[in-house]
Amino acid sequence: MGKNKMTFDFPLGTIPKGFVYRDQSKRYPWWVKSVDKMTTEIDESIWERKVTDQIQMGLFGDPEKAKEKANESVKKIVARIEKEVPGNQLKDLALHYASTTFFAAGVSMFEGNFITHMFPIMEAVSKVIHPPEELGVPKWQGSPQEASEMVEIAAMQLGAAQVGFTYLEPRFLEHNVDVDPTVEKIKTTPEGKVLIPEHLKYVIMVAGQAPLEAMKHAPSQIGDMADRSGYEDRQMVWFRMMNFIRGLGYQAKPIPAAMPPGIPFGLMAGLGEMGRMNRLISPYYGGALRIEGILTDMPLALDKPIDFGLQEYCRHCQKCARACPAKAISSEKESTWEPQSNFSLKGRKLWYENPEICWEWTGHNAHYCSACMFACTWTKDDQTFLHTLARISAAKLPFLGKPLAWLDDLFGYGPVARKNMGDWWQKKRPTKGANSRRR
Repeated sequence: MGKNKMTFDFPLGTIPKGFVYRDQSKRYPWWVKSVDKMTTEIDESIWERKVTDQIQMGLFGDPEKAKEKANESVKKIVARIEKEVPGNQLKDLALHYASTTFFAAGVSMFEGNFITHMFPIMEAVSKVIHPPEELGVPKWQGSPQEASEMVEIAAMQLGAAQVGFTYLEPRFLEHNVDVDPTVEKIKTTPEGKVLIPEHLKYVIMVAGQAPLEAMKHAPSQIGDMADRSGYEDRQMVWFRMMNFIRGLGYQAKPIPAAMPPGIPFGLMAGLGEMGRMNRLISPYYGGALRIEGILTDMPLALDKPIDFGLQEYCRHCQKCARACPAKAISSEKESTWEPQSNFSLKGRKLWYENPEICWEWTGHNAHYCSACMFACTWTKDDQTFLHTLARISAAKLPFLGKPLAWLDDLFGYGPVARKNMGDWWQKKRPTKGANSRRR
């Protein structure tokens, strides 16, 4: 794994000086605190930057063998259809396929770099706008605060569940990606090094929401649909927002990476905290978010990391670990500096999941799963008084994690039993299966 060798005048995971910050009191209810440092502990002396190509080859293996496994998965899917297994019938599979129409864009994960395959689509969708320079009018002008408020409103209207703003932190980037003040646009060197110009220093983090009622049916084709639908919604709002920024007269680019490096930027933008499952957990949507980042030169007022007691809460709750069918999530009470797998990065104090065990289970069972994210007690969509009270209790009294998880089970939240999966088609649901009235 590549390590960062650059030096900085502020600790990693803390907010730097030199930027304008938004009024954080308006972002969340009173029980969510804005802080100047992300709540996940970081050790810069052993910090490792992501090397996605190694991770992909390690988890997916040889491409030909991966295709063989994919063919085996198809056989298992057919067998479930023939047996009419609840949650795995033909209509469930068809819904799963439909949910990934745009996200997959006809490209298998085994056919190479996903982002590279998406660039032709990005190029195509960018042609629908006429930026100000083509129209002969000045680009949009306003204060950083006005810019952030405008961008957030636009993102919410274009499908985002949450929006946050942060800065381009080079230490969060892939091992072969760095910021270079000498380049004017993103450039790839003959050696394969990706260089980002210094003026693209603002990051817009957008999040798509997976449909929660369907999420509870993981692992099944309905659960797979929810997982893919969340990614597809993220992808849609991501593309739309890049066009919005370009339409204002500013640059908007994906963060260069073989796979999205969104979580650390999402933490710094205050979208959530790191949970036991080693994923970003939102105080509004739990593990139901799928996040993506946009680089821009448009001056923005940034957001700060948040603290809603999750580090202490996850010590006691452990519901995601119990829900994981592969047993890939740590059930230890304390987080650790030591990863469980060679494919996890050092330098973070986490409850590390074991991705090898996770991928082995999902591959063997022909599901995307994501049961851990859906089982999380924070993954709620409704706005009842009791759920608001539970969130306040969890944030202010996080040592109540165990009894709150017990109550979550008692009231039937979390994974749905396979025998009840057929009920999903009989229920009335909000548009896109998600509550859009949160904010």
